[in-house]
Amino acid sequence: MKINHKITDTEQSVMEVLWERSEAVATRELLELMKEKGRNWKRQTLNTLLFRLEEKGIVSRTRAYAKAAMSREELYQVQTREILDDFYGGKLSNFVAALVGSTNMTAEDADRVDALLEGLRKK
Repeated sequence: MKINHKITDTEQSVMEVLWERSEAVATRELLELMKEKGRNWKRQTLNTLLFRLEEKGIVSRTRAYAKAAMSREELYQVQTREILDDFYGGKLSNFVAALVGSTNMTAEDADRVDALLEGLRKK
């Protein structure tokens, strides 16, 4: 079964807190940290969110502790790859063609894309 790494805004808020920490966080502490951010959740709500994130491989949990299993950058790369696969046949060229065809690209944007492509050619 294919894992979808898309996350909800609520899951994102949990990840933001976990990404701020390099060590595992006790779920009771995480519950308090979320409360400080205006999320007055019950323990079960947090556990449900952590379970969903764990199923996606984004969080790892051990007993009453949770930590990010992916960095923000790793998650964004995986999500980007899934978008390319799902909507553009896995081809960057299809994505760029759609992007250029639907927006007004500035000369600066085009130069950045050229520089990125040149970097890929050298690899």
